[in-house]
Amino acid sequence: MGPGIVIPLLLIAIVVPLGFAWAKKLKEPPDTMNDGPPTAPAARLTSNALRELNSPPWRVVYEIADDKMGGIEHVLIGPPGALAVRTSMDPLPEPPEVEPDAHALAQAAIARGGLDDALTRCAMSSDRLIWVHWGTASSQSVELMPGVTAVDGRAIDPWAHSLDGGVFTPAQIDLAWQTVLTSIGRPDPLV
Repeated sequence: MGPGIVIPLLLIAIVVPLGFAWAKKLKEPPDTMNDGPPTAPAARLTSNALRELNSPPWRVVYEIADDKMGGIEHVLIGPPGALAVRTSMDPLPEPPEVEPDAHALAQAAIARGGLDDALTRCAMSSDRLIWVHWGTASSQSVELMPGVTAVDGRAIDPWAHSLDGGVFTPAQIDLAWQTVLTSIGRPDPLV
């Protein structure tokens, strides 16, 4: 046998077993035990809790993909304004004893950045980030710093009704809702 036939035989002897091993690996279920805590169930819990709010006056953009608004999972829009919502399975934190530093305030503003970018299309903005916590809670909500509120997931409805309204009119609520939905690529709900 010459080198013209030996090289293809060697390639087949190596490539075919590797192909079978790769195909077998693809058929196996993924090992999710070592991937850390899942985040999707927490977002789904928050989504279900937000569905309990009256519509109108509340409008919600549910379960936003990570790449659309920089990690904002939901947007809650109502008389108090447009609120960026994130979710955590951690317990509700205690009220802070010290004033937040400028870095922490900036982080909250950066987290809301994707929502603010979308709302600039309709000359609006967001000034609040809501962290919904599903761990143990000793209160309904905690003001962590200016612009950031931690809320017990089981108390979203009473907490939302306790907010002062008057920032957005019903027409502005619908416009903000429409703008956020279309900015993330979802169909226009008002057409």
